[in-house]
Amino acid sequence: MSELLTFVFFILGLLILLALQSFLTPLPFGDTGRVRYRSFPVATFILIVINSFVFIVWTAPNYYVDSLEAFYPYIEQVWTYGFREVFLREHIGIGAWSTFTSTFMHADFLHLFFNMIYLWTFGRRIEDACGPWRFLLFYLGAGMAAAVGWAALDPFNEDIPGIGASGAISGVMGAYLVLFPGSKINCLWGIGSILRVPWAMLMDKPIWRWTIAIPSWILLIYYLISEALPSLEVIQGQGQITGINHLAHFFGFLAAIAILLFVRKDLLVRYLAGRRL
Repeated sequence: MSELLTFVFFILGLLILLALQSFLTPLPFGDTGRVRYRSFPVATFILIVINSFVFIVWTAPNYYVDSLEAFYPYIEQVWTYGFREVFLREHIGIGAWSTFTSTFMHADFLHLFFNMIYLWTFGRRIEDACGPWRFLLFYLGAGMAAAVGWAALDPFNEDIPGIGASGAISGVMGAYLVLFPGSKINCLWGIGSILRVPWAMLMDKPIWRWTIAIPSWILLIYYLISEALPSLEVIQGQGQITGINHLAHFFGFLAAIAILLFVRKDLLVRYLAGRRL
């Protein structure tokens, strides 16, 4: 009975958090466009499964514990497999492999949950555009580039571990901005739904909608700016990364755009022409 109550309170807490999270800022959960090739996003789905499996089976049992002593294995996991600049600079620990392993680690359930929402929202059409294998390579490359960019531009946190798929997912979002700037993203957005009411009444539309469709270029440029400002503070030594690695997000986003524009210059043209990339 106690386990059932715990689960119920967990779901209620998650719903409340979603409501609070999406009230001030839009929370994307899907796009309005259709995939060109009508194929299931296998690679995106596999990435979500792997990230979830690693957290549920490996990380969570050491994170959700009752004592500090039982928490030590989690700290050791993060310290060993999270990305640290010292791994690259001094060739210790697992070295450059940490740019890979850290991408599949998450601090807690909410970290995983929101990352996977973003991955599903933006990943499926990027995978559709370039195919599952190229998408996987692109995703991993963006994640590694985000980690290396953080190490190169932030000399003040050389031995602080970073974990999470956010850098790779930011790369997917950067690719989405290049390929689909005119698409609309379905978002949960409390303020947006409220502000829509007068317009809906004037235009004789349904007064209330729980979701708002926002042009992707507006949403993604807002995201880029929101990551760029704290990143500049970190680079200048005026701010410290605490729970959110804005610099890795920012660099992953820009790295993805660079990959698309300079490595595959024909990517956009070929996709719009309806050919496999």
